[in-house]
Amino acid sequence: MSRGHILWIAAVGAFLCSPLAAQTDQNARWCHGDDNATSEQKIAGCSAVIKRGGDDEAVAYAYNARGGQYYYKGLHKRAIKDYGQAIRLKPNYAHAINNRCWAHAVVGRLNDALKDCNKAVQLQPQVGNTFENRALIYLRLGQLKLAIADYDTALKLDPESADDFYGRGIAKLKSGDKVGGKADIKMGKTMKPSVVEEFVRYGIRAH
Repeated sequence: MSRGHILWIAAVGAFLCSPLAAQTDQNARWCHGDDNATSEQKIAGCSAVIKRGGDDEAVAYAYNARGGQYYYKGLHKRAIKDYGQAIRLKPNYAHAINNRCWAHAVVGRLNDALKDCNKAVQLQPQVGNTFENRALIYLRLGQLKLAIADYDTALKLDPESADDFYGRGIAKLKSGDKVGGKADIKMGKTMKPSVVEEFVRYGIRAH
């Protein structure tokens, strides 16, 4: 099961230990803690928190959360802008940096994506998602050995990721390891049949 490329824990976890946790207004709950809220409500809630201003760290969390909503609505450039604002306010905000890495990759800005992913890996070497995102960028860039190495690390951190098995399988196939590549691809497809279509959307095919 994939972890997913955009990290939501940053918004929820940060909310619980931020100054916003003491507030009970609806906007803050929509932005950071209400899973029953619609995407539109979450965006509106985060926008209100941002407009209210105040503590830079709390506003950074709101930008990251709103960026995540924009990303899943397909508004990738708006998501990148929000992640950038979050990073401006909190320069070592690893979740926002990792999220911007992936959003850059989706719109084809692979060099910008790689810069962000390198920083995210540096800040959070214990989080498999950071290696997963960078591995896929390396795969798209044709840097197969680096992709395989990152997928290896990601799988050590999360052995149940179908995306990592499938991505590593493609990298192995392209590097000439047909046996290992086919085995990884089979494992990824068995764990999550939809992984094939997901990688096609990223511009990557097994053949």
